Amino acid sequence: MCRSLLAPLFVGLGAAIASVAVVLWGWPDVSSLLSVLLRNLVSPGMSVDDFRGSLAILGGVVLCPENGSMTGFQATANDAILGDLQALEPNWRWSLVSGADEVRPFIYSGQPLQSAWLTRVRHSAGLQAVARRDTPLVSFFFVLTGNIQISDRRARTLLSILPNHLASVRTAAGDRISIQDQSSWLALHISEQDLRRSFEDLTGTPYMQEFVLPLTHYSNDSPQGLYQTLRQAQRDLASSSEEVRSMLGKAYQQLALVKLFSNAPRNLVATYRQSKSGDVPARLLKAEAFMRANLTAPLTIEDLAVFAGCSPRELQRLFLTNRGRTPMGVLCNYRLAAAHGAIKEGRVQSITDLALSLQFSNPGRFSALYKAAYGLKPSLVLRFAHSEE
Repeated sequence: MCRSLLAPLFVGLGAAIASVAVVLWGWPDVSSLLSVLLRNLVSPGMSVDDFRGSLAILGGVVLCPENGSMTGFQATANDAILGDLQALEPNWRWSLVSGADEVRPFIYSGQPLQSAWLTRVRHSAGLQAVARRDTPLVSFFFVLTGNIQISDRRARTLLSILPNHLASVRTAAGDRISIQDQSSWLALHISEQDLRRSFEDLTGTPYMQEFVLPLTHYSNDSPQGLYQTLRQAQRDLASSSEEVRSMLGKAYQQLALVKLFSNAPRNLVATYRQSKSGDVPARLLKAEAFMRANLTAPLTIEDLAVFAGCSPRELQRLFLTNRGRTPMGVLCNYRLAAAHGAIKEGRVQSITDLALSLQFSNPGRFSALYKAAYGLKPSLVLRFAHSEE
């Protein structure tokens, strides 16, 4: 099913690449074709990994578009449902559980935005699945009917998303998902790196810890709500011409993230900032303020402890308890956020000089940390920034 959807992609990109792949390897799987395409499409100076990071990927495979826009299926037979799900979301090992007496078609549709992806499911069969590996995605599930339960193997927690509720989900190897028969939902999927970049760009707040949306009630009938914005995005993108689809997808992604971070279903940025200062010990806040004021100074944990008025061991405990990372880890994140802002604004001429000024003694290590945080090499982001001037 997914292979048959590749034809429009090859027409647009050039049939020659596909022909070479077929001659050399027969009809390849999606991953093989992706590798061939990447090696023929990346621009000079851009690595395959950089280009791959700019594509919307769900579950480790690029979702194949129908007519250049949507992907999906409709099925009632168990074998067809499992086969199509496995093709579209291969990171999950799917199995069916006994369903209701009434047989309704399982309808799955997907829609790319810019770097994020929407999926909508109606009348799901009863399903269970186990994640095969860790993924870099954050998924926001809006449950309309039924129930979705996600079991976090490492944290040993169970999240149950009921109708008219929304929550964020990160998937690691061994996590389990259980979907009640006849469930319907809408989900927004975005990589952690894109979420971090967007959060910092839109809010002006450094991304100091994982952005977690707890189980939250939402209204699906508010025209200004995030859910209706995503539904309208699906409708508009499905009916738009190829010429405007890319711009429309970018605009809707920005709008959805603004609503997520600030307006709906509640002011998440305010909640995020409050969680950082509400009940947090004053000594920790003093240490963080000292970090922000001295990003270019060679700080040690002893320096931070002296300024905060406690021992290094106590400061370490405070940060691990309230921030989930060490003081030096938080300082590293502050410096990466400062570097990202300077690079995006084109205020940098040399990545090496920037790294050294922010106390990264090894520029190669700085580039690796930056790419892990933002998904692209700092030199590539700087090149984009200068090209837009």
